[in-house]
Amino acid sequence: MKIFKTEENIESIVSLISNAKEFVVIVSPFNQLAGWDELINTINKAAERNISISYYVRKGEGLNGLEGINVKVFEVPLLHAKMFFSESEAIISSGNLTNRPDLNWTCLLNNRQEYNELINFFDSSIKPIAKAL
Repeated sequence: MKIFKTEENIESIVSLISNAKEFVVIVSPFNQLAGWDELINTINKAAERNISISYYVRKGEGLNGLEGINVKVFEVPLLHAKMFFSESEAIISSGNLTNRPDLNWTCLLNNRQEYNELINFFDSSIKPIAKAL
């Protein structure tokens, strides 16, 4: 596992999305992407490259704060987890994507066992209760 410095948090997520070859899953209960042009552009460019992007938010949040991106959004009751993964990388974080200067941590899970554990958690705990918007 690699823990990023606070100022590297968004950089690590942008890198994960940029490097994706097949899919990206974004799990962030609360979102406010306004002013985060780099993140918005990275998500949109990935979509233009036919990367499948699924975005999971807390039930009741809907598309709030996600203006400017074209992604499949799913709502999950009581969602609090923050995770980001592609077919080859996985990140867990304490921060929502709200473009605030909060002090948060972000960890890259850089071995296959850690990656698989996160994917299994997502597949068994979050994905089954998600509803598409």
